[in-house]
Amino acid sequence: MSTIIKFDLKELRKFTNDNNSCVIEKKVTQNLALQPWCLGNLKESIKNLLDYKIGKFDKEFNGIILSYKNLRILQNIGTIRKDNSDISFQVQADYFIFRPFVGATLSGVVNKKTITHLGILVHRPTEERGNKWLGESIEEGQEVSFRIVSMELYPISEGN
Repeated sequence: MSTIIKFDLKELRKFTNDNNSCVIEKKVTQNLALQPWCLGNLKESIKNLLDYKIGKFDKEFNGIILSYKNLRILQNIGTIRKDNSDISFQVQADYFIFRPFVGATLSGVVNKKTITHLGILVHRPTEERGNKWLGESIEEGQEVSFRIVSMELYPISEGN
């Protein structure tokens, strides 16, 4: 079971108003597939499915889901498609999505420092030997600004 990351909605609202945060708010209507055993408590099952996606890159949203609000189930009857045992329900929610991009400048507080990386996911560059790594002069708890020069985001796998 994964840990659910909780963001304060007021904090997320501030992020969406800051063009340098890479956080957007977007109302989305989508079909979510549930197993038949999840139908005992439909709303709770959908909430659990969405909670699982928090903090992970989602290909459909092209970003990392930070939170959602105003969850609505738009249909009382699910749909079975083809020979699949999943039952799909149309839902709508307002999502907060972190969409970083190459060239964006972000700020953060260093929460972990090792010899090879900083806990704000600013990785040690692969430069020639002998070049000093800028992370050597940074301490935990220090606020830093950085520019994204490359990214590798991995979507959650289908079925999860």
